Amino acid sequence: IAQYENIVALNPGNADAVFLLGALHLEKGDRSQAKELFRRTLELDPGHHNCLNSLGYLYAEAGIHLDEAKRYVEKALEIDPRNGAYLDSLGWIYFKKQDYEKALIYLKEADSFLKDPVIYDHIGDVYYAMGENEEARKYWNLSLEMLPGQTEIKNKLKRLE
Repeated sequence: IAQYENIVALNPGNADAVFLLGALHLEKGDRSQAKELFRRTLELDPGHHNCLNSLGYLYAEAGIHLDEAKRYVEKALEIDPRNGAYLDSLGWIYFKKQDYEKALIYLKEADSFLKDPVIYDHIGDVYYAMGENEEARKYWNLSLEMLPGQTEIKNKLKRLE
């Protein structure tokens, strides 16, 4: 973080450096600082698709500004329509909006481009919300196979027993 703060101080107009500093703050758990830096990145470069997706997903995770989050992620997908992470973000936004059918469409499309434990976890969550526990179990187990030791998913599976 200190290194990127120095880079940004030397070149405050470098959208990539500002974005990466925001991503580091997000990794550290400082969502507030990450949001601020992501917004600043978009002021510098409104078409920064990594940032558009990151801010949209950050909002979706918090369950806030979902319409704005959707616009951000859709704009990122206009730039990179086959990006599994971006499709996952859009699916997660629809999940948060409780539009489970649309959520599944985007999450399954995300899975076709990117095999990822988070995508499987999200698909499992959608199926669980729809009351389709066996499908939820299937996808949560796929997530665990890819990334063993996920306590949260193990707890989800225990709830199904």
